[in-house]
Amino acid sequence: MSSISTETSNENQLTVEEYVRYIRIKEQIQQIIDNANLKEALRDAEDSLNGLAIDLIVKYSVNKK
Repeated sequence: MSSISTETSNENQLTVEEYVRYIRIKEQIQQIIDNANLKEALRDAEDSLNGLAIDLIVKYSVNKK
């Protein structure tokens, strides 16, 4: 069964203002994923090949200096 998950690292390096913008970006990306019906497309792809499993990971990483 396909899955879509998100991972985040170092978000604690953000100021409050940056964190608010970051959360909005994450929400926008989630809307894009939902609107594109990616989960359904992944399931269809898996159904087309016996034994195929697809996992999509969206990784957010903040590397501030």
